[in-house]
Amino acid sequence: MKQKRFLFVCGGTGGHVFPALAIAESLKKMGVTEIHFAGRPNSMEERLVSPHWPFHEITAEPLRRGSFVRNLALPFKLSKSYINAKRVVEKINPDVVVATGGYVSFPIVLAAGRLGKPVYIQEQNAIAGVANKYGAHYASMIFVTSEEALKAFQHPNVKVVGNPVRELPPKSSLSRPPEFAKDKKAVFIVGGSQGAVGINNKIEEAIGRITARDDVNVVWQAGAKNIDALHKRIGILPNVIICSFLDNIYSYMAHADLIISRAGASTLAEILAFGKPSILLPYPHATANHQEHNANAVEKAGACLVELDSDPNQLWDKVEALLGDPSRLEEMSEAATKLGAPDAADKIAAIILKAECES
Repeated sequence: MKQKRFLFVCGGTGGHVFPALAIAESLKKMGVTEIHFAGRPNSMEERLVSPHWPFHEITAEPLRRGSFVRNLALPFKLSKSYINAKRVVEKINPDVVVATGGYVSFPIVLAAGRLGKPVYIQEQNAIAGVANKYGAHYASMIFVTSEEALKAFQHPNVKVVGNPVRELPPKSSLSRPPEFAKDKKAVFIVGGSQGAVGINNKIEEAIGRITARDDVNVVWQAGAKNIDALHKRIGILPNVIICSFLDNIYSYMAHADLIISRAGASTLAEILAFGKPSILLPYPHATANHQEHNANAVEKAGACLVELDSDPNQLWDKVEALLGDPSRLEEMSEAATKLGAPDAADKIAAIILKAECES
């Protein structure tokens, strides 16, 4: 078979970029050598992608939700973005285009579709983003994470494969973090590099109850901008480690008995891939409230509990109830394992290569 040239487009958030990188790595393992990426200059996608793959600059403009005035120039800007994207597609001349969403992807999808290039779309969330919904018109195939996500697309060729994640190390290769004593329950709070204000507030409110538990160790990733203020307010605690960011986050995920997190697609995919029970607090300002839909789909499958930032603070009550019920934790872990798709990137890569070989 003739070697295929791939063009990926993604951007806006890590939730769109990381699945694209995962699929690209799978294609590389399968022998694909020509892989290019497109995205905005001086962007997250450029920082994450350019050290590994050829990166081509494009322009892209988001729809400003709820602002008619700020969108007045959008048609003109979209036309410029389309012309720019068309030049990039013609220059690279890919055999296959893969888009993983975000407004950054739409101009390339539109240009590739109009030029007759095969387009494959991957959607990470239970509620599809605007770019992927409109781009679906040009797609040969669409990959989604769950049966819930199928509802977003009226398309004849949609496949449920889970959300692609970077290749995860096996738990046996991840040493237990020293903060998690072997004879104690381990709770890992994932706030990301910026932290999560809603989670932080609820944990801080319950800090007296948390420190009263000498059988529980908590590692709390509170965010760099929050850590100094938190330490000033609550001091150094015997069983709670507050940190800004963790490089070896997979060790903490792998050895936690319970994870508390937002419900962004990439982090959620990693939690499920490790088969971990969780309590999810969706980010309330996510586009189209997609994090709440993500969390509700996982809760419906029995793999997590959900609490909104606006709900009465029962977060630590839920933690204690779960830690006191090992059989419930085991059931949630089994449900998470069933939902998790650590091989999703490999599946997507193999499906695309097979489809293109047969076309």
